[in-house]
Amino acid sequence: MIMGDNKLKRLLDELGELAAGYVDEYFTQNNIEPLPREVIREARIKDHGFNIGDIEIINPIISAPLAGISDNTFRIFARYFGCSLTYSEMITSYGLHYDHKKSSELIKITEFERPCALQLFGSDPGVMAEAAAKVSENADIIDINMGCPVPKIIKAKSGGYLMQEEELAGRIISSMADALDKPLTVKTRIGWNRDNINAVNMAKIAQECGASAITIHGRTVKQGFSGKVDYGEIKKVKETIDIPVIASGDILNAGDALKIMEYTGCDGVMLGRAAKGTLWLFLNTVISFLLMEKGYDIDDMPEGDPGKDWKKRFAGLYLRFLVHFKGEFKAVREFRKHLSWIFKGERDIAKARKKFFLIEDIDDAMEVIDSI
Repeated sequence: MIMGDNKLKRLLDELGELAAGYVDEYFTQNNIEPLPREVIREARIKDHGFNIGDIEIINPIISAPLAGISDNTFRIFARYFGCSLTYSEMITSYGLHYDHKKSSELIKITEFERPCALQLFGSDPGVMAEAAAKVSENADIIDINMGCPVPKIIKAKSGGYLMQEEELAGRIISSMADALDKPLTVKTRIGWNRDNINAVNMAKIAQECGASAITIHGRTVKQGFSGKVDYGEIKKVKETIDIPVIASGDILNAGDALKIMEYTGCDGVMLGRAAKGTLWLFLNTVISFLLMEKGYDIDDMPEGDPGKDWKKRFAGLYLRFLVHFKGEFKAVREFRKHLSWIFKGERDIAKARKKFFLIEDIDDAMEVIDSI
């Protein structure tokens, strides 16, 4: 246990109790016979597990790499709420090459968020391979970002830019696969723009060059996060290659996850922006898959509603985890945005929201939470 200690164990025990309380209320609200707590805690979903290389993925519910969000705290909550695989936020290969402090901080993983993939980005095959080898001991899986649409990443000929450079993409994958004794995966998009859809080609290249799985976001790079997601292109990828395929893009609730899995035939679904401040989405999705095994219809799957009091407990505990990993000064400032996400849509939240960005310490934060 890193930063190891009894304090972290106490936080984890509280997190386990928080998750259990949510599950109990879910079944009570929806008048459903409860599933055993240990079944939900284990989150092993029959017939929906798969392997990425030699890493067992016990269910299809995967947490996306989210810049500025997918830190130790987020990943631990995701795992305790049923997610089977977590990702770091994307890390620059050049930062690792030059031993930048910020990049080095991003590779730290505790045992409580595993299996965990470290996601790297860059454009130089040699530097990418060196960076991957340097951090491989920390990770269970190394992932390559070949889909990010952010302009500064595109300008650096990284991320989604590589959708235009299939030959270079192949060399990056090959060089990293050769340098690793851990599974290598790729996260990409369906194409550069609607006139250049090449997800199937990229998937074939990834498989041939040594990738053990691929995640496809169902938009083009040029779409960014706007417009419709094309799950049909993801389905084509799944029908074409043999390695596991994970679907990504606009999976907003448990019902979406179930339907997208059914339509595409993919091995997993990646939940991303929809989980910001609403990490119980992972619990909803795990429960839905388990209920489907029991014969519940996919269209009748209920959604859980945690209620304000549970959210307040969630928010307070999330802050304490952030403080544990990052110290009070940094944690409370990062926490401001989480508060906005957690309580979005709550009645009369507008008055309290003004206070969110005035928080200076943990006492301020707890006072604001209590006042909601």
